[in-house]
Formats: sequence, structure tokens, C-alpha cells
Amino acid sequence: DGMETVKARQDYFKSLGGAMKALSGVAKNYDAEAAKAEAAKLEAILATDIKPLFAPGTSDADFPGESEAKASIWENMEDFGAKGQAMHEAGMELIAAANTGEASAFGPALKKLGGTCKACHDDYRAEH
Repeated sequence: DGMETVKARQDYFKSLGGAMKALSGVAKNYDAEAAKAEAAKLEAILATDIKPLFAPGTSDADFPGESEAKASIWENMEDFGAKGQAMHEAGMELIAAANTGEASAFGPALKKLGGTCKACHDDYRAEH
């Protein structure tokens, strides 16, 4: 059912947003062990296959006021996929940076990951 897919997608991105918030907190008061712990949570989230969460018929046009996924996702799936891949790669870089225990690597990697979120939201997320 389309609405179940919308809710599952929203749950996934809420968990990702929660991880970003926690990682940002770690960056403000860097703690190597906390960075590693939060990076492990991010890694588990990034292991999710999100393709099923973007089933056709689940855009904001299909579920106005419920879905924030613009219909343009399905019209530009190659670009959308590339943005998703960039996010995944930046996430893996952040995980690697966290595992070094070096604050100097963590901040820039987190900023890069945040930039990939924004790049996709700017093009493909409807604001309600």
C-alpha cells in the first residue's frame, strides 16, 4: 500500500535525521568514543536498501500533505540515485573518519554528509 511505503520512507529519514543530529552533537563537543558509537548507528541506517521506499505512486502528488517526495524523483531517477549514492559515500567517509578517533577528520566529513542531504532536499523534497 502506498501510504505504508510513504510512512516507511519517513521513518527511515527520521532515523537518518536523528543520527545526523546526534553526530552534530558529537562534533560540537568531540568525543572519539561517542563519534564511533554514533557512526556505528549511522552505518546500520545506511545498510538499509531504500529502493523499495521509493515505489512509484508515493510522491507528494499521490499523497498531498503526507508525502514530501516530489514527483520529479521518478522523472529524474538517475540524478536522484546519484544523489543517494553521494550521500551513502559521504556517510561511509564519515564512519571512517569517526573510526580514526581524530576530530580534525570528523568535522569536515560531517559537513560533507550534510551537504549531500541538502543537495537532495533542494531538488526532491517538498516542504509542507
